[in-house]
Amino acid sequence: MAFNTNSNFINIVFNVIDHTNAMLAYWDKNLICRFANNAYSKWFEKTPDEMIDKMYLWELGALLYQRNLKQTNAVLRGELQVFDRLLTTPSGEIKNTRATYTPNFIDGEVDGFFVHVADISPIDMKTLMNDQDDLKTEKVFLFSNDQILEQVVQTLKSCIFTEFPSIATLSKKHFISESKLKRDFKEKYNSTIFSYYRNLQMEFAEKCLNEKRCNKSQMALMLNFSNPSNFSSCYQKYLNEKLAKELISKIHSENQENHITFVEQAPVAIAMFDKNMAFIAASLKWVEDYDLQGKEIIGVNLYRVLPQIKSQFHDLLLTCLKGESHFDDAIMENQDGSLAWMHWDLRPWYKNRLEIGGFLILTENITPFKLKEADSSQVLEILNKTQKIARIGAWSRNFVKNTTIWSKVLKEMLEVPEDFSPDLKTAMGFYKEGADRDLAGLGLKDALENGKSFDGEFEMITAKKNSIRVRAVCYPEFNNGICEKLSGIFIDITHQTKHAAT
Repeated sequence: MAFNTNSNFINIVFNVIDHTNAMLAYWDKNLICRFANNAYSKWFEKTPDEMIDKMYLWELGALLYQRNLKQTNAVLRGELQVFDRLLTTPSGEIKNTRATYTPNFIDGEVDGFFVHVADISPIDMKTLMNDQDDLKTEKVFLFSNDQILEQVVQTLKSCIFTEFPSIATLSKKHFISESKLKRDFKEKYNSTIFSYYRNLQMEFAEKCLNEKRCNKSQMALMLNFSNPSNFSSCYQKYLNEKLAKELISKIHSENQENHITFVEQAPVAIAMFDKNMAFIAASLKWVEDYDLQGKEIIGVNLYRVLPQIKSQFHDLLLTCLKGESHFDDAIMENQDGSLAWMHWDLRPWYKNRLEIGGFLILTENITPFKLKEADSSQVLEILNKTQKIARIGAWSRNFVKNTTIWSKVLKEMLEVPEDFSPDLKTAMGFYKEGADRDLAGLGLKDALENGKSFDGEFEMITAKKNSIRVRAVCYPEFNNGICEKLSGIFIDITHQTKHAAT
């Protein structure tokens, strides 16, 4: 019997589907519900509006999702799945069901899968025992941290052509708090989640570009970049970091005599030091970036050549000599006193497998990339103000890494030596005793305890006992309820205040 595919026929089909006792649904490859009949939505006590185009599969229940994860992964690989499962109705009745997951192929790729769940009661005792065993196993699986992180990586891989799923989305999808997700991911993969995602995109781009399957503009469009220049910046940064990693790996695998040659010829800013923190070798890029042309630095202590490094990295370098490696992105001061976003990498080098010979420092100016990506609005504001105002000093205090950065301009404003490295208590001592210091102390306390930035005008007394008037701005950065970093700027408004008074 033939049917015309008109609207009446379509209505009949949907009425039949909605009135059947079998549970029918369709989930796309991202595990988002695209269809659910009445039996399906009623079973889970959800309305169609709450489910369709809105709900992820795991939102039906974490335990059920984990129990069916093996079958879900298999059907997304294109394999038909038929299995029996005990389900408990909202009224508490236990039903023996048979589920069929059927993959839906579009152009040879799995686009999603159909779900058909039928009641096949009475309950089979063997199924009951197997399900109870599965429940015990899956409860343990729910708390497997490595498994969760591996699933996060799979989610990131599935999104390289769309957009970065937010931390909140990843947290919700994989049943892990945002703070724990970020902390555990960085510990396991030595990278932030976004950097890992971006690296996945760039690895794919490198393969396609090397095979000449597309050009950079096409690649930018394929990877959902809004601007080809942003893609070019990301890709160049990826290539530089890859080259640096390969270089460091090469250094570790060769003898000390070859170390120097590798460092000197490296196209990136890298320097090599012995255990006494004296230069052994430095690349041309390092010499150029730190304005050391024509200066004799081999055999000279790092802190004599670059005094500002001491306040930034001293504690980390000491642990580096004990075998620890460190990396981060942070504001650093250039030789001319200007500020830049830098990626830095500190790690030991070895004379042999057991003996540490010293450490390596690699730095890369990533300010253009940061400005294009606008990853940090606070730092962007600091950098913009630094370019527009002559008498402005910037500072940063990292409590996790125990590092302090004061810009050259700030040291000049407060008339302290170039190698001055203050702590918070010392810094507070520059505020004029009395109302100014009390008010600044309250602002600092509020920033540390409540995460509130502060902005105000204060009188400060320099190291040479001169009085200046400044506008002070402070930005706290919190993680898991703890202040990990403070950053801020001081703007010298002494002359502005005097002109206003006259």
